[in-house]
Amino acid sequence: MRKIKTIAIILIASFSLNAQNQIVGKVLELSNDGKVTPIFGANVYWEETSVGTTTDIDGNYVINQAESFPATLSVSYVGYTFDSKEVLDGKYIFYLKSLVELEEVQIEGKQNTTKISIIEPLNIQTLSTGEIQKAACCNLSECFETNNTVDVSYSNAISGLKRIEMLGLDGNYIQITSELIPLIRGLQRSYGLNYIPGSWIESIQIIKGSGSVVNGYESLTGQINVEYFKPEEDVDKFKLNIYANNSGKLENNLILTKKKGDWRSNLFTHVSYFDREIDHHGGDNFIDMPKYTQFGFLNRWKYYGFEKYKFQINLRATIENRESGQITNNINLPDPYLVNIDNKILQLYTKLGKVIDSSKSVGSQTSFTLHDQAAKFGNNIYTGTQESFSFNIIVQDQLNQKNLIKYGSSYFADRFVESFNGNIENPFNLKKRVDLVTGLFSEYQYTNEKVNILSGIRADYYNVQDKIYYSPRINIKYNPSDRTAIRISSGKAFRVSSFLAENMQYLASSRQVIIGDNIKPEVGWNNGLNFSYCFYFLNQEGTLNIDLYRTVFENQIVVDIENKNELVFANLNGNSFANVMQIDLDYTVISNLNLRLSYKKNNSVSTFDDIDKQLPLQPEERALINLSYKTNSDKWDFDVTANYIGKSRIPDNIVTSDNFSSAFILLNSQVTYKWSNSDIYIGAENITNYTQSNPIIDPNNPFGQDFDASLIWGPVMGTNIYMGFRYNIN
Repeated sequence: MRKIKTIAIILIASFSLNAQNQIVGKVLELSNDGKVTPIFGANVYWEETSVGTTTDIDGNYVINQAESFPATLSVSYVGYTFDSKEVLDGKYIFYLKSLVELEEVQIEGKQNTTKISIIEPLNIQTLSTGEIQKAACCNLSECFETNNTVDVSYSNAISGLKRIEMLGLDGNYIQITSELIPLIRGLQRSYGLNYIPGSWIESIQIIKGSGSVVNGYESLTGQINVEYFKPEEDVDKFKLNIYANNSGKLENNLILTKKKGDWRSNLFTHVSYFDREIDHHGGDNFIDMPKYTQFGFLNRWKYYGFEKYKFQINLRATIENRESGQITNNINLPDPYLVNIDNKILQLYTKLGKVIDSSKSVGSQTSFTLHDQAAKFGNNIYTGTQESFSFNIIVQDQLNQKNLIKYGSSYFADRFVESFNGNIENPFNLKKRVDLVTGLFSEYQYTNEKVNILSGIRADYYNVQDKIYYSPRINIKYNPSDRTAIRISSGKAFRVSSFLAENMQYLASSRQVIIGDNIKPEVGWNNGLNFSYCFYFLNQEGTLNIDLYRTVFENQIVVDIENKNELVFANLNGNSFANVMQIDLDYTVISNLNLRLSYKKNNSVSTFDDIDKQLPLQPEERALINLSYKTNSDKWDFDVTANYIGKSRIPDNIVTSDNFSSAFILLNSQVTYKWSNSDIYIGAENITNYTQSNPIIDPNNPFGQDFDASLIWGPVMGTNIYMGFRYNIN
């Protein structure tokens, strides 16, 4: 807070030097040898407004002062990153250094924990470290508990894993990337969210809608992009996070950073462990939370030795073993129902780029992934191996201040070897599939004071279908006033589904698996309308965000669980769509007290046996209230979040004749105390101890025809009390 006030005072002092209430300044390039040169065409603007300007040939800019304070003056310029700033002779000067990464650079004096922009043509929410640390956030799936855009719920009553949804559809339709490189695809779809520790994450960008063609062809409902901590000067060289909860789960995350020299590096390590057999559900004799051991690491190296070139290489590995099923202690079970899940993941990815001149740059992204997975759910035994390679090359050319083009090519190669035996009509062993997708893309962006248009098209050839899939996309943003943005978007996407691995939660049942003939890629359109408004009320800042989105499938792999004895995967034969309306309000009630209100209405429908039905286990509505308070000393943080989850349709089963679940409320809270370089946080999840009754159907006969642990619409675990410790050294 002290830093924010200092910046505001400096800016206000500079205003008095200009008779017309304007800020004057410069944007300069600072080379490695200390030389400075003007940057022509840099964008200078007030964050969360449409007030902005560009620098002239000498790097000079003039911008009207902000309407109120505190306010954030931001700078963006292709191929450059922030180095330092100063006020000199009444001019506010930014110094930038050359950067090859093809992404916008922002220099901010203040940043809310969750940020929306009325500058960008895409509808983007950015969750900062501060937002992630409002809750325990042990992994990526738990980083959205204070956000209503991404829904989080349990996948089944045995595995202990959580799944996410967005815009009324399963998380499989979200493109999940790490620093714009593919992160969770194929076999990782069921468990991969659990393998990204929240303590490693610096920020998360949530893009609603089909997004940019540059990032790939798989984004149907949106994109989640994870940014890890980087080896920069302002990052702590030592970061430790230790976590424990009342059930006995232990977790340790350590980040070591080398931030000096030409080669700079991060080393991320993770260890988590749980080894207790707990049954909260009145003796169904099944473990609610699986025993598991997980190890993970990520090592990043970035080279800073060249002014015009940048190179980065990352190596990531995860090993996890999960055990669950019936409790066997002191019980004589001749044939217990056991669950065992093993995952081994190794990923290597690189970035290489070059700044050709002040307006043009080129970059490449390469990724290699090897994933071995073995899963046993009673009699259902699945094994799979995925070997993947991807390559993306992007050329960016700033034609002038208003026109930007990007173009390039991508290549995705995936080799799957899968086996499945158990409850299936036709078991298969070492079944191979090779997916090769070669793509070309082009994107054009036009920007002026009021309008920002981002349009593009992809053409991707898929070898299995011997077909080219075209994906046109357009995003239009209009600013009718300085604090208002209206966005319209439309885009097409397609994806190749590994449907069995992506829906593994349903294997925890006695359903007979039936796979339809000639399974095709999933293809759909996403159309959206967004209204964003930044306002001041009673001298306090607030934002209002309204979203309307509709996703329509041309083809979809329908996961049919309408018959209690069957799990059917088949091409869509009828209609499938999802309509979503969401309203978000963020407001600073008083100094240091922030309020977030959100409401979402889902209408997701698909055709099952020639009948259009609401998607099963999909809440019709959700709401969120979040209160965050910081003391003036910045030593205490208090966060309280209430989530309302509406009723969901429950498919046919033997437990209840009611077609819908009950609505319920989840209450979470956390208190954080900060001193020196350390934080202690204590929190509770599901404070009211609400759990779904009968999460496992027919638990006493797990090999019978009625057993099902996959019809989950509510919490499986009761109240979770946790405590953690963070320690940083800069």
